[in-house]
Amino acid sequence: MTAATISAYTVVDGVGARVAGDANAYAAALFSVDAYPMLALCLWRKGLAGLKPALGFLLPGFAGGAMSLAAYWIVIWAMTVAPIALVAATRETSVLFAGLIAVVVLKEPVTPVRVISAMVIVAGLAVMRLWS
Repeated sequence: MTAATISAYTVVDGVGARVAGDANAYAAALFSVDAYPMLALCLWRKGLAGLKPALGFLLPGFAGGAMSLAAYWIVIWAMTVAPIALVAATRETSVLFAGLIAVVVLKEPVTPVRVISAMVIVAGLAVMRLWS
């Protein structure tokens, strides 16, 4: 189900940005439209008290939001100038960075399964790049 969901929103984003003709406007519109329903849901479920815990995290929250917007914007733009499948595969390599952070920062063990998984991801990217 996760793969199907990722595939669906990736195709919708790629085609949507191409049809819109402006990756910048498409990304900005989606990010803007997402914010209001999330705020409305929070207020509906918890009232103003639901916003109080977020007040202590405003600066990191805005920084994280800005980084998320930048990453999304780059992906949307990339899908307008490169094959959607290649951009999507490259985007999902974030799993490699998460694994690296787990080993380096969190001191998790390097297991054969993790090494093999990382090698399969890199090999898949190489094959896609060579054949596209």
